[in-house]
Amino acid sequence: MERNKRMLTDKWYLIGPTEEIRANKIKKIRILGEDIVIFRDAAGVPSAIEDRCCHRNVPLSMGEIKRGCVVCPYHGWTFNGAGECVHIPSLAAEDPIPRTAKVRCYPVREQHKLLWVFVGDESRAEKTAPPPIPEMDQWPFVAREHLFEADLESAAESLLDPYHIAFTHRDSIGTLLGSIEGLPQNPDFHIEVVEDGLIGRYQRENTSSFFEKQYFGNTPQVQVHYRFFYPNLSRLEIVFRDRVLLILEHIMQVDDQRVSMTQITLWKNIFRPFPWFARYFMRRKSDKIVGEDIALLRAQRAIMDKMKEQEGRVREVSVRGDAISLAFRKYWRAKLKETSSDAPEISKKQPPFEAADAPNE
Repeated sequence: MERNKRMLTDKWYLIGPTEEIRANKIKKIRILGEDIVIFRDAAGVPSAIEDRCCHRNVPLSMGEIKRGCVVCPYHGWTFNGAGECVHIPSLAAEDPIPRTAKVRCYPVREQHKLLWVFVGDESRAEKTAPPPIPEMDQWPFVAREHLFEADLESAAESLLDPYHIAFTHRDSIGTLLGSIEGLPQNPDFHIEVVEDGLIGRYQRENTSSFFEKQYFGNTPQVQVHYRFFYPNLSRLEIVFRDRVLLILEHIMQVDDQRVSMTQITLWKNIFRPFPWFARYFMRRKSDKIVGEDIALLRAQRAIMDKMKEQEGRVREVSVRGDAISLAFRKYWRAKLKETSSDAPEISKKQPPFEAADAPNE
């Protein structure tokens, strides 16, 4: 956890849709082991401060919001959005508030209907920005956060993996948009490495049912575009004739054991006459999809931890079809400045390809 924290600071982290941060309400979050409270000040501007009263170290998240400030539940010390104590009930009228009566404040940004918090050196916040997601301003969406035990790298990689859809999500995505998992044996993944992540595209065979093809389109292939923004956001865009499904997954380390996965599902021209049904349907499907991923990621984490404990490393075998996952790992580990002396375990029967398979740490 300490290693991940050192490597993953100075980044913007997604808190959720801005509509979820309501006036007079406190939202408690944990990012890289840091406890933070999110709230809106008297003008409705979102703020993020340390979840700790500097008086007697009580969590401010147990308190309440009054006139846009957080009131500690223990002795009523009151903090504004800058983390400054502005009122102490027990302080004599003639005594000033101590200059040290303040807690850490985190930069906050609202962008494309999403709220982000910067964790790290505050002076670097203006030099970077959250990933652009302009579709959030135009398309309907549903969002849900999930906390579970998993390996951070594996969780971040999961949405980009093209072959797992046919197996992990056979009971969810397959029924949502037809069986579009019929990839050719050697697909062209068009992998491009850029400064802030990966960009690529590929095609899936459209093997949907007759009725699904009537609605989504009867083209032989379905276009898939994927994008990874280091270190925490993946997007998978599935394009039919004139309809689009966009899945975003934001992954972050919460503490030593758990990660947070916020999945946002957006859609264009799907169930347009029935927006209420579209939200209900997409929310149920999103929960089903994430539940399927979580079950496997939890089980995977247990096996990986056991191998690390017994052998000091994680053993894996990769093939050509893992090209996107391997490109992701190579990029991810280069960004984390990871090195490995262990050669990847690849079957000699497989054609040569650039492998980034290495032990997870």
